[in-house]
Amino acid sequence: MKTLSSQDYYFSIVAALKQKNVPPGGEAMMEAILAAIPSGSRKIVDFGCNTGWISRRVARAFPQAEVIGVDENPAIIEVAREVARLEDSTAVFSCTETVALPDIISEADVIICGGSAAFFDRPLDLYRMVARCLRPGGLLMDCHYVYDADVPPSLRQEEKEMFGLGWMPDGLNDIVSVHEDAGPSVGKIKRLPRFHFEDSAAARVARHILHMVPKMQELAEAMAKRRRLISKLAHHRYPYLLIARTGEQTVAEGVTQRERTEVPMASDAITSNRHVSARGPTVARRSFWREAARAVSLQSAYP
Repeated sequence: MKTLSSQDYYFSIVAALKQKNVPPGGEAMMEAILAAIPSGSRKIVDFGCNTGWISRRVARAFPQAEVIGVDENPAIIEVAREVARLEDSTAVFSCTETVALPDIISEADVIICGGSAAFFDRPLDLYRMVARCLRPGGLLMDCHYVYDADVPPSLRQEEKEMFGLGWMPDGLNDIVSVHEDAGPSVGKIKRLPRFHFEDSAAARVARHILHMVPKMQELAEAMAKRRRLISKLAHHRYPYLLIARTGEQTVAEGVTQRERTEVPMASDAITSNRHVSARGPTVARRSFWREAARAVSLQSAYP
């Protein structure tokens, strides 16, 4: 019998428990994504859609658009389709290997990566493929967690092993650089508040029930173990939404002067985007420092 990788095992848990996948930042990130999608979008792709929560939310908000969720994992796609039927969602789901994706998602107005890039070993190849699938002027909306400089290395290593992560970018500059090398320019960067999963009463009841169901105890405990790790990591990271499109000028929202000091290359890379027109950097810097000034009154929120 083939041994499952830690990544495959994680997704098998998600599929078996029919977990609702959420992007980095949770509901706040979802609202940011929906607010940024152009109203006239005709084709929207949820790349690495997992169980399809993002796809279904987008399909509900943009009923005129064709919304396609794609993922390589057949068990995940089966769950996504099942839930879509139950919710009467217009989102459609395709189980497709990455190499075959251009045949399905080409000429997309918007491609959303709701945290899926972290599971790929070769992010540059991934973003190049995504860029080829966007129509001229199309948007890539990419969600990431960016970690504080003082995050314990042991936690990051545990995260890599437990979730089977492939790409673990070294800060915001690393993410922006890969986008730029792939082709599309990062036009907007938005930082959201730290995100903590709420342990609701319903979730506790569900775990209790699962522990009483034969063959489900192991999966329930495996997911609980991952949730405990996520709770620890939540104190050391912020969710970011990056929106990329050719020729965009960068606007950094919620990025403070402290971050510029601690990660100077990240801020410099953002404000000197090499794909921006000659006037772009001036606009970008003006927006950056306006956001930095606004953040002075919120310093207590950024420990």
